Amino acid sequence: MIVSRVTDPLLQQALRRAAHPDEDVVTDASLAIDALQLGFPRLLVRAGAALQERVPSGVAILDLDDLLLRRWEAERRQDELPKPRLDDLTRRLRLLLERPVTDGTWVDSALADLSRAAGVPLPAPLRGFTRRVLEFPSRYTSLHGLSGACGLSRGALKARFRRRGLASPYTYLRWFRVMAVAEVLSDRGVSVASAAHRLGFTSAGNLCRVTATLADTTPTELRTVHGWNRLVVRFAWTHLTSDAVDAWSTLTDLFGRRAA
Repeated sequence: MIVSRVTDPLLQQALRRAAHPDEDVVTDASLAIDALQLGFPRLLVRAGAALQERVPSGVAILDLDDLLLRRWEAERRQDELPKPRLDDLTRRLRLLLERPVTDGTWVDSALADLSRAAGVPLPAPLRGFTRRVLEFPSRYTSLHGLSGACGLSRGALKARFRRRGLASPYTYLRWFRVMAVAEVLSDRGVSVASAAHRLGFTSAGNLCRVTATLADTTPTELRTVHGWNRLVVRFAWTHLTSDAVDAWSTLTDLFGRRAA
């Protein structure tokens, strides 16, 4: 997930175009604050007054100050046939975003674990679905947010899964939220109540019920490496079969609309 604290509409549009298809780009101001405080973004892009904002530790930052933007525009105008400004900004941002701004997040590690459990690389639509939920679980508490990211109604989204013989998208969403629980609780200083608040559960009791009914596990078990591995294997055994992975690969246009 990329969090944008950019107000220029053209720069926002370029950032959405430059981002990787797997990830959300959060541009709404209030949602961006929640993403930084409650989510797990890999990158914060700042410009203008936002350059002075405090940022949670561990979040990589890309600052687009006025000097840099003026230099880009001057270089664009020097070309014999200048590209449209949107195309030029998209190209420059894509080059910056492709650089390894971090050494990988826990979400990257989780995707790698799921791929190993499946025995094959995860299809792009499944990676996009998984990454979105893991990086911002408090936003994706229901199919409402997810269907919006897909540009579909909830009914249409469920129908796409049903036609392919897949479990409901809500089933996948719930499993990935439990995986986010495991990550937050791996810090033994975090209480179950704090984890529930950060991840968008209505209460600590609700979090416990979800982990018990869905994954037959407890928050205490999820704090351990063994609990995480058991969770991944159980999910893969049920929902990452070869038929399911093949079906996911046909959902090629699932995230045609990437921006939040």
